Amino acid sequence: MSSIEKQIADHVDSARDRIVQTLSDLVAFPSIVKSNPKDAGPGERDCQLYLQKRLEALGFETDLWDPDGPALYAKYEGRPGANKGRTFEGRPNLGGTLKGTGGGRSIMLTGHIDVVPPGAAEHWSTDPFVPVLKDGFLHGRGTVDMKGGVACMLMAVELLKELGIELRGDVVFTTVVDEEIGGMGSLAMVDRGFRADAGIMTEPTANRIAPLCHGILWGKIIIDGIGGHAELTPNAWYTSGPVDAVQLCRQMLDGIDIINRRWMFDPKKNHPLMDLPNQIIVTQVTAGEHPSSMAGRAEIIIDAQYLPSEKDEFGLGGHVKREIEEHVHNICQADPYLRQHPARLEWILDADCAEIPADNPFVSVFQQATEAAGLSPALSGFGAHSDIGLPTGLGNTPTVNFGPGDPAQAHQPNERVSVQDLVDCTKAIAVAVTKWCS
Repeated sequence: MSSIEKQIADHVDSARDRIVQTLSDLVAFPSIVKSNPKDAGPGERDCQLYLQKRLEALGFETDLWDPDGPALYAKYEGRPGANKGRTFEGRPNLGGTLKGTGGGRSIMLTGHIDVVPPGAAEHWSTDPFVPVLKDGFLHGRGTVDMKGGVACMLMAVELLKELGIELRGDVVFTTVVDEEIGGMGSLAMVDRGFRADAGIMTEPTANRIAPLCHGILWGKIIIDGIGGHAELTPNAWYTSGPVDAVQLCRQMLDGIDIINRRWMFDPKKNHPLMDLPNQIIVTQVTAGEHPSSMAGRAEIIIDAQYLPSEKDEFGLGGHVKREIEEHVHNICQADPYLRQHPARLEWILDADCAEIPADNPFVSVFQQATEAAGLSPALSGFGAHSDIGLPTGLGNTPTVNFGPGDPAQAHQPNERVSVQDLVDCTKAIAVAVTKWCS
C-alpha cells in the first residue's frame, strides 16, 4: 500500500460514524417508487435536494431536473430504458460535476435513490424509514439497495476533498429515480449528457467488482379457460365447458420448469462470472373468480434473465423473447384445449444488460484499488439487473457494479448493511478515484 493509499484508508476509518450518519440521513427519506408514478410522494425529491446540498458544499456544479418521460419515450422507443407511461413531475434526477485540474481521466459515480415499497409492517422489526444501528449493522429500507452505495460514493469524494488530494480528471456524480421500475431515470441521465471515461454504479455486490449484469424480461402469460360451477359434473369442454384455468396453469408452470432445466446445461445461458444459469422465474400467479366456480382465467407473471451475448440488434432481449414465445406455443400444442385456445404472452418490460471486458484499463485500476482497501480483486457477475448498460452503451461510459451489502438483502424486510462494508466500499472508491483521475 502506497503512502497516499494508507492516508486515504486511515481517514476513511476515522470517518466511520459520518458514513453511517450519511446513510441514515438518506434512509430517512421514504423515496418509494410506484407503479403509477403520479402516486409518488415527495421522498424522492427531498432525498435529491439533500444530496444536491451536499454536492454543492463540495464545489460540484449541479443539475436537478424533472425528466420529460413522454419525450424520452418518443425519442428512444424500442431502445433500452424507454418505458411507456413513466412520468417524472416532482421526481427529479440529480447530476453534478466536480472539475479536475485538467488533463486527467474522468469518472462517473452513479446510483439510484428510489426504493421498493417496504411491504407489510409486521414483517419488519423496525420502522423501515427510521434507520437503526444494531450489532454493527444499519437497518432500514434502502440500506443495501442502494442508498448504502450512494452514501459511500458521496463520502469518498468528500473525504478526498478533506485530504486535499488534487484530481486531474473530473468527477461526475449522478443519482437517478425510477430504477426499480425499469431504468428510465438512467436513460434520462445519459440523455442529459452525463458521461465520463469510466463509471462505478454502486449497486450492492458485497464489495466485489461486477463488470456484468443480467438483462431482464417481464412477461404476462394469459390463459383463458371456461368458467363454470366447481361442484357439478362438467360437460366436455368442446361442447359447453367448463375448462379449469387452474389446471391449465399447472401445465404451463410444469412447462416452465422444463425450459429451466434445459437452460441449466445450455452454454448460451451460463457465464463463468455468474453463480446461476439464466432462469424464468414465476413471480406472480392469479387465477379464479369465485370460491365455488372453476377458474375462467389464469395469469402468470414471469421474470426471465438474459446475458449480454444474447442481445438483439437493438441491445435488448428480442431473441430470448422469441425463444420463450416458441416454448409457450409448444406447451399449448401438448393440450387439446390449449391447442385451439392458446395462451397469450404479453411483454411488460425489457431491461438491458452489459459486460465490461476484464482487460478494460479501468477494471485493472479498480482491482488495484480494492486490494489497497483490503478487498478481493476477483471479478464476479451481478445476478440481478442493473442500469450499467445505459451509461455503457448509450453514454460510452464503461461502467461496473460495485457496492456494499449482501445483494440477497435487497427488497427484503429488515434490510440491513454492515458498517464495515460501508467503510471498505468508501475506501475502495476513494482509492479508485485517486488512481484513475490523477
